[in-house]
Amino acid sequence: MKTIVFLFSLLISISFLFGQKIISGKSQVTPVKLTPNFERGIPPNLFVKYEFQDNNSNGILEANESANLSIEISNKGKGPAQGLLVKVSDNIFDKELIIEDGKEIVFIYPDQKVEVNISIKAGFLIKSAEHKFEISVSEHFGYDMDPAYLILSTLKFQEPELVFSGLDIVDMGQGTGAIEEDGELQAGEMVKVKLVVQNIGQNIAKNTIYKIESTDNNIYISDGQGTLGDVSIGEVKELWISLSPNKRVTTQGKLPVYLTVTNDYNRGNLKEFQLPISLNQKPPEPSIVEVKPDIESLKQQVARFEYTSNKITANVGNTIDIRQVPPSKIRRPDAVAIIIGIEKYEYFAPAPYAANDAVVMKEYFRNVLGIQKVYTYTNDNVTGFFFDNNFDPNFGELQKAIVKGQTDLFVFYSGHGMPSKDGSTIYLFPSDGRIEALDRQGYDLNKLYNNLEALGAKSVTVFMDACFTGDSRASEQIEPKNLVAMKGVKIKAKVVQPWITDPNFTVFNSSDFNETSLGFDPSETGLFTYYLCAGLQGKADANTDNQITAGELQDYISVQVKETSVKIRGIQSPQFYGNREIILTEY
Repeated sequence: MKTIVFLFSLLISISFLFGQKIISGKSQVTPVKLTPNFERGIPPNLFVKYEFQDNNSNGILEANESANLSIEISNKGKGPAQGLLVKVSDNIFDKELIIEDGKEIVFIYPDQKVEVNISIKAGFLIKSAEHKFEISVSEHFGYDMDPAYLILSTLKFQEPELVFSGLDIVDMGQGTGAIEEDGELQAGEMVKVKLVVQNIGQNIAKNTIYKIESTDNNIYISDGQGTLGDVSIGEVKELWISLSPNKRVTTQGKLPVYLTVTNDYNRGNLKEFQLPISLNQKPPEPSIVEVKPDIESLKQQVARFEYTSNKITANVGNTIDIRQVPPSKIRRPDAVAIIIGIEKYEYFAPAPYAANDAVVMKEYFRNVLGIQKVYTYTNDNVTGFFFDNNFDPNFGELQKAIVKGQTDLFVFYSGHGMPSKDGSTIYLFPSDGRIEALDRQGYDLNKLYNNLEALGAKSVTVFMDACFTGDSRASEQIEPKNLVAMKGVKIKAKVVQPWITDPNFTVFNSSDFNETSLGFDPSETGLFTYYLCAGLQGKADANTDNQITAGELQDYISVQVKETSVKIRGIQSPQFYGNREIILTEY
């Protein structure tokens, strides 16, 4: 017996040594926190890349939405970074905003990268406010990163609002039994009733269901309940029921028939709405309301980073989704547009994202600039004498589509531009062109402007996302390549300036002639094209009059492209020529 007691005591002692407890014959592991042994030595050299992404990629944290802050820390020094703590703190307290606790990193060795992610979650009752999150990266021996800030707007829950918009009575056809086929409801008939419901609120009504009931047992209803699914902002949904009041119904005025429509949020519901159905009367015409998202609510400042250190880079993932193209009020029935995007070239380096530029701009030309005749050409469609075949005022395809003095002409080009060897001439280039035949296969920019003027259109607007330095388009991820083996050529071309004599001739250039036009990896477009689209979405409306002038658009593009380009690969300065007062679009 003594031996058994001794062995049991020894087992308990051993278990404590190994961080274990024995309770009622069961073993439990007690976590043992190990303290790393940090030693001072050669300091690290830390660099940080921040990225922010919210669920719907609009750069605003809305009610019930989550977001992720990604923090990639790299050590380019000779010594290890030790005992790092990554924390995010908010300048505003809102109990509905939950920020994940800070993250610890024990070591980051030289030439090593470590990524941590911190989640940010907005509750259903979040308040609308602009938050300034301080992001700190501290190191055990004080080799801390300079602070950075994430400026992020939160947006309170936007209510859906479901309303009854009208109804129609159908008293002929299958499933009906009419006494008189007159579009009215008589006692003793069976009719089909089409009900129209609309969401005039500022949020989707999720998983919407409906129910139609009567408090009069003499009124029979079939198909009186069902689902409408999600009802978007401004969306109209139709539902059908069968309705039959028998001969005992004596109600004067509206029948006691009620509509209830509810959704997942239980907000903006329609509850026991008495339908305007009366015996022997035609119902009023349905009334549909034009509803648009509340622009003022959505115009809040989207997420952005602020920092001063050159060891920090940052990106807000899909801050502006330029593939969401809002329809405008502008209609240009007489306008013609030609869009050219050349990404793939047969004999030299590609122009990254140029074909994407063309695809995106096609939708903006149609929906924002109101142009129905849009001709789009990419890659293999732009070969040989393409430019002459389209722009020549005597035999080109465009002259066939233009009514002199009446047609508005729009041109968009994205792709390589080429300087001549001495920099005196600049060219657009087809996808199958050879640099050795630059003067024959290239298309002189002066010739383009002369031909556009000679077409005699009412107005001409040109967007040019190309550079003429002889380098290919570069981005954060894509290195530039020299196209013409003449790196450093100074452009000294004399460019024709039709805008001087024609106030309706407008040109937007993506950069100065001696600068490189960059690509923008997050949108997979040119940097200029990205901000061109963002501006046309409404970001360029500086005076908030729901109109965007050429001057407003240029001011917006110029500021944004310059600020972003220096964070990628040097300065890019968009150029503008023409009348600043021309209205491009309105909402």
